[in-house]
Amino acid sequence: MTKKQDFIYVVLGIAVVLVMALIIKPAATGELPGLWGSGEPEPTITPAWTPTIPTAAPTPTPVPTWDGKPRPVKFVDPGTHQIPTGETRLNMTTPPGAVTGPGTTRWVTYATIDGQWSGTTGIVRVPFPMWRLDYSDIATSNDEIPFFNCQVMDAEDPNRFVRVVTLNFADFLGAKDNPDLKKQRWVSTFYEGYHDYYFVINTRRIDSYHLKIQVPETYVGT
Repeated sequence: MTKKQDFIYVVLGIAVVLVMALIIKPAATGELPGLWGSGEPEPTITPAWTPTIPTAAPTPTPVPTWDGKPRPVKFVDPGTHQIPTGETRLNMTTPPGAVTGPGTTRWVTYATIDGQWSGTTGIVRVPFPMWRLDYSDIATSNDEIPFFNCQVMDAEDPNRFVRVVTLNFADFLGAKDNPDLKKQRWVSTFYEGYHDYYFVINTRRIDSYHLKIQVPETYVGT
C-alpha cells in the first residue's frame, strides 16, 4: 500500500511540474502556452482590412493654348477613317449669345479644309463650346449642274450625322445673281463642342472648295 501511495505522489509531482512549466510560467512571462505540434510554424493573424494612406492627386497635364493660326485638316485614304475606339470625350452645349453676349460675333478661322474632289478628312478636335462651318468659298466650273455635299460626322460615333450641308444647282444660281448670299447663308453654326469630328465631302463639277472651321475671336489664346 505504501509503494502504491509513493507511486501516486510521484505522478502528481510530475503533473504539477508539467503544469507549472507549460501554463503557469508562460502566463507569468506574458507568453501563450504552445498549443501546436512540435516543429510546426506558429499561426499568423491577418487583419480583415488594411487601411490605405491617401496619396496626392496627379498633376493634370496642361492643355496648350491656341495661337490663333488656322490648322489644315487633311484627307485620309478612302478605306481609312481613323476612328478612335474606347475613348470618351466631354460634349458640351452652349446656347446662342452665351459666348460674346449681345452684338455681332467676330469669327476667326481655327482650321481649314481645301480640295476639289470627294473624300473623307482626318479627325479634327474642336476644343471650344461653339463653332461654325463656313463653306462660302466654293468655285464651280458650271453653275447649272454643280453639286456639293458635306457630312459632319461624330468621330466617336460614326453612325451619328451631326449635320449635312448640301448645295445644288439652285443654290449656285441664286448666289451667282446675288453674291452676298454666300456670306450670309453659306455658313452653319454648331452649339456643341469639346468634341472630335471628321467630314465626308461629295462634289460634282466643283473646281475647288475652301472650308473654314471658325470660332469666336474671344477663344484665341484660351
